[in-house]
Amino acid sequence: MKVIITIPVTEEQKRKYAELEGAEILYADGMTLTEEIVRDAEVIMGNIPHSLLEKCEKLKWLQLQSAGANRYTDIPEDVILTNCAGAFGTAMSEHMMAFVLMAMKRLEDYYEDQKNCVWKRLGAVGTIAGSTVLCIGMGNIGGELAKRMKAFDAYVIGVQRTAHEKPAFVDELHTIEELDELLPRADIVTLSVPHTDKTVHMIDERRLRLMKKDAILVNVGRGTAIVTDDLVRVLNEGHLAAACLDVTDPEPLPADHPLWKARNVFITPHVSAGDGTNVTVDNVSNIFYVNLKHYVNNEPLEHIVNKKQGY
Repeated sequence: MKVIITIPVTEEQKRKYAELEGAEILYADGMTLTEEIVRDAEVIMGNIPHSLLEKCEKLKWLQLQSAGANRYTDIPEDVILTNCAGAFGTAMSEHMMAFVLMAMKRLEDYYEDQKNCVWKRLGAVGTIAGSTVLCIGMGNIGGELAKRMKAFDAYVIGVQRTAHEKPAFVDELHTIEELDELLPRADIVTLSVPHTDKTVHMIDERRLRLMKKDAILVNVGRGTAIVTDDLVRVLNEGHLAAACLDVTDPEPLPADHPLWKARNVFITPHVSAGDGTNVTVDNVSNIFYVNLKHYVNNEPLEHIVNKKQGY
């Protein structure tokens, strides 16, 4: 059984893989993959180009290194597709907290004054403590953020697709059908939702205007969750204290796009997952290692993606 691993792997992890019987492993991190290399692979770990997937004659299982899987749901039906959902919550929730604190404490404005050697107080700032935080999406990322917001003494409202038992780290739990009633209550609105038919453009101008004028909006899930032109419009009109975006639509964001210059916008280039951080790299590697153990032992795999739903 030929297994290709395209992600970075430590020497310790390689020793663990070597103990798995029946797996002939090729470590392809940094290697230029070719048709010849992938043709006989039964298992591939990594988000390889579709052009190469079409050349995989023996592929039975594709393990993505990402949580998002919508770009790969068109692979052959007989190929198992799994993702790394659950690997990124720590890094992404910390990124979201940094976004909120930067915007709330006006750190960018103070940094600009620092560069100009200006010593000036800029007035009152907010606190997470006592704020109402609306976490739209309560998977691993949204759940980790909710825990951190709760630790900062915020009132946390979770929103998810279907009704489940409320976890202890949120004060209220609702379904997406109640979103219009919840948005006006929130001081901070966070989005960590996958790309699905129901999430595309879920935040349009109408819903942006349902938010408080001084609310902070954070999006780390998919840029398509927000109608970009609507966001630019309401920001430039002074609605919303800040929009903090690690994802955009389109992406990458063209240099001449008006979103770059919108009022009170903070943009990072889809880096919140922390692919270079040790905790994320370890989480991704461990998910694949556990799954590979299942696979060689003919056991059910974890993190299987429903190709029709995209997650």
